[in-house]
Amino acid sequence: DQLHSLLLTQSLLDDFKGYLGCQALSEMIQFYLEEVMPQAENHGPDIKEHVNSLGEKLKTLRLRLRRCHRFLPCENKSKAVEQVKKAFSKLQDRGVYKAMSEFDIFINYIETYVTTKMQK
Repeated sequence: DQLHSLLLTQSLLDDFKGYLGCQALSEMIQFYLEEVMPQAENHGPDIKEHVNSLGEKLKTLRLRLRRCHRFLPCENKSKAVEQVKKAFSKLQDRGVYKAMSEFDIFINYIETYVTTKMQK
């Protein structure tokens, strides 16, 4: 069952760690901001407040990433991000629950990305 398999897979983490890290992270932030969070906000005022807060933090991170993008232009799209988006779409209405329930994994991947870049 699709609900029992992870949206955010090891291949996505591998992209975050690799030369496509900046691009993959940027695409995932855009995915959460434009596809997941707007749907999640529709599930009540309490949820909307929390989702908005998370969204603001992602927007701040995206601005910082854009600064790095000026120096590291990425043309290639992440195949792992495409797989996440496909799996999300297949889940239809349940996709938003799945994506938000894995937000902690996304944060861990961001942390891995940042620490990988700091070591270089």
